[in-house]
Amino acid sequence: MSEKYFKRILKHASITGSKNIPEHLVKPFLKSQGITVPRFIVVEEISDLRKAGRLKFPVALKVSSSRFIHKTDVGGVLLNIRGMSELKRSAVAFRKRFKDEPLLVEEMVGGSVDMICGLINDDDFGMCIMIGVGGIYTEIYKDISTRVIPVSREDVLEMIGELKGRALLEGFRNIRVNRDAFVNLVLRFSELGEEYGEYILGLDANPVILNQNSATVIDAKMVLK
Repeated sequence: MSEKYFKRILKHASITGSKNIPEHLVKPFLKSQGITVPRFIVVEEISDLRKAGRLKFPVALKVSSSRFIHKTDVGGVLLNIRGMSELKRSAVAFRKRFKDEPLLVEEMVGGSVDMICGLINDDDFGMCIMIGVGGIYTEIYKDISTRVIPVSREDVLEMIGELKGRALLEGFRNIRVNRDAFVNLVLRFSELGEEYGEYILGLDANPVILNQNSATVIDAKMVLK
């Protein structure tokens, strides 16, 4: 099943000539690999919004395009939309601004901690995996740990222990998160790096929202070689 979704990614790159893979193609691939993502729909036409009835509000609206990798920089993300009428108004406004680009509508996911997990195909070391404290401050704090893949469970726990923000995963101020879910996600990313490393230059999940039940990839970017 997962091969089908990766073939869609390769086909998109071939047709568009872009190595940047939009989120509405990355998310189904990750889901097919057993990685938790929010429930979502893809909106090609405004009429597709009828499918939003299967989602639980509030939802987020995003532009999903190879042209806009950093969606927040172009105002391409709108959060906490609380009803269908608001969603329709917002989608119409997005359609005017982003023309024919697909839109992604997905359920909001609550959590206490934002993390990041990514694959980086390094010229010297080959495919590496990186984890860190995520969210909008990732580039400021640069609180990350990196290993060459493959990594074991013990490796991932050691990586977490190297983070300055490790206390966030250890019950700091009664913050309760499912650390095992995050560890399993990192291990799955490592396996993806082994399996698809010949194609992938980078795969970035930021943020990964942690709560007591799960580790959910909220935003995902993929760049092919």
